[in-house]
Amino acid sequence: MSHAVFPMSDANAAAESMGIPAELVVRSAAARAQASGSTTEEVLAAWGGGGSVATKPPKEEDTATEDAEAAPTAETPDSTPPPAKTREPVEQTPLEIPAAASAPPTGPTPARSDKPPVLVGTRDNPMAYLVGAVGLFVAVVLLALVGPSLPVDTPGARTSEITFSDAASSGQEVYLSLACASCHTQMVRPVIADVGLGPVTMSDSSQVLGIRRYGPDLSDVGSRVSGTELESIVRGSGGHQGHNLSGEDMANLVAYLLESSTAIGGEE
Repeated sequence: MSHAVFPMSDANAAAESMGIPAELVVRSAAARAQASGSTTEEVLAAWGGGGSVATKPPKEEDTATEDAEAAPTAETPDSTPPPAKTREPVEQTPLEIPAAASAPPTGPTPARSDKPPVLVGTRDNPMAYLVGAVGLFVAVVLLALVGPSLPVDTPGARTSEITFSDAASSGQEVYLSLACASCHTQMVRPVIADVGLGPVTMSDSSQVLGIRRYGPDLSDVGSRVSGTELESIVRGSGGHQGHNLSGEDMANLVAYLLESSTAIGGEE
């Protein structure tokens, strides 16, 4: 392929003006000349001087050729799209409306009011709530403070101090020596679990309060068990640990347990 020879002065001037290589300027000028109907030399000269190339009007023969190409011929198929298919109308059955629904309402028409509706409710009474709260407070005070201080016929345990006989006092020493306080208590607590054991033990108790309660509480045992039953239990009856005591020690211990009776408010 041969390359046309162009004045390099025009190409260099155009390249310097556009800031691109001269070879690229020549190729661009050839493409521009073909599009505008000019020559490459004219494009390079215009670009070298900083101008532009005007597009020449097409020739008459070129216009006639284009018109001939655009005119439809007999062999050209008709490009008109076929008419769109129309849908046949569907016969619709009229909707039957019941006579009752279509009949106009009878009777007088209620008059409309332009005033907004008014909400009607019950009126609050804060004084009623205040009186109820005060009444509840007074009732609680009466039940908690005044009630327990009222005198009753059965006041319960007024004291836990028992005046033991000499034999019972000696029996208390035997009670301590046998470590009965490690399994039995002589203290009734003011709790639900001790209800029925006897009057509540007070701080002035003369009994042996005990360490822990494995066996039954013995603070009121004298009102529940007889002397013969107590002696049998101490010797080992009913699964109790048996103790071999002398006659005097056994009698003194039984006397102590019998006199441990607080069922009548500390009186024997």
